[in-house]
Amino acid sequence: MIFEWQYSTPEAEGMDSEVLAGIDDYLKQKRYRLVNSVLVVRNGKIVFEHYYNKFNEGSRNNIKSIWKSILSITTGICLDKGIIKSLDVPICAYLPEFAQNNHMYHKAITIRHLLTMSSGIYWNGGIHYHCPLMTQMMKTDNWVSYIADAAVNNYPGTKFIYKEWDVILLSAVLGRAVGGTAYDACSKFLYEPLGITSGVWPQSPDKVSYTVYKGEENSDLCARDLAKIGQLFLNNGVFNGERIISEAHVRQAVTPSEAYSGYGYLWWLFDGGFACRGFGGQEVSVYPADGLVTVIQATATPSGKAYHDVNDVIRRSLK
Repeated sequence: MIFEWQYSTPEAEGMDSEVLAGIDDYLKQKRYRLVNSVLVVRNGKIVFEHYYNKFNEGSRNNIKSIWKSILSITTGICLDKGIIKSLDVPICAYLPEFAQNNHMYHKAITIRHLLTMSSGIYWNGGIHYHCPLMTQMMKTDNWVSYIADAAVNNYPGTKFIYKEWDVILLSAVLGRAVGGTAYDACSKFLYEPLGITSGVWPQSPDKVSYTVYKGEENSDLCARDLAKIGQLFLNNGVFNGERIISEAHVRQAVTPSEAYSGYGYLWWLFDGGFACRGFGGQEVSVYPADGLVTVIQATATPSGKAYHDVNDVIRRSLK
């Protein structure tokens, strides 16, 4: 069944239209010139949708690390379908590079540790989105082997460190599990059912799908597509009447991990909700108790930026 967004007035959905109308002035006052879109969905209906910088409802903006949350959803679907037997399976079952006894902790790293950014593998993120470790890895022919040569500083599952290594390995695991790439799984199991169109994610020489730092234009999505991701999780895994991912996995994905209370399975957690977030101000925020999904997109710069406070304005419109 083809999905089409329904529209409603803010008042009909229990929101104050005057407060929402003030978002434009708020962006000007804060000099948020790089914001390209603000979309608000309540009770499954669009109640506010404004675009800036010549963007419109069809304009596609790079999602940056929102990709991580999308990869998390894809992992959950693969688990539901039995393609992955358990999140506690060691990654060496899929990645033989981690079964070579290069490090005594390698065989203890599980899929769950990748989802919670707690693999323990050494990471130095660099400054302003320029990471020397990533640059070095991308010059090699085998990204997984490169990461397998890195030191492991902490026992897996004990310490949260936000890093690209874990999502690269997760993408590699998904690709090996489906006999293709992580993009193949995402496109078939998530994007197609939600009616989302995306460019094919680029691949490393060892066929690991990836988006951040390389081929980023292939992960561009419009605000309405991102709202579908938020609505899917707001509805506990159901979209447009179809079960896409199990409710049990959705709930676990937005439950604090043992390693860090502010993070689930590649989802950021905060008081009253959870979010996908990407560098430069990309954000999909979900407030379950309010039946609310918000999307913010912006043009990223090397110094980065966040616009969480725009959500505060949106929530002030709730009656």
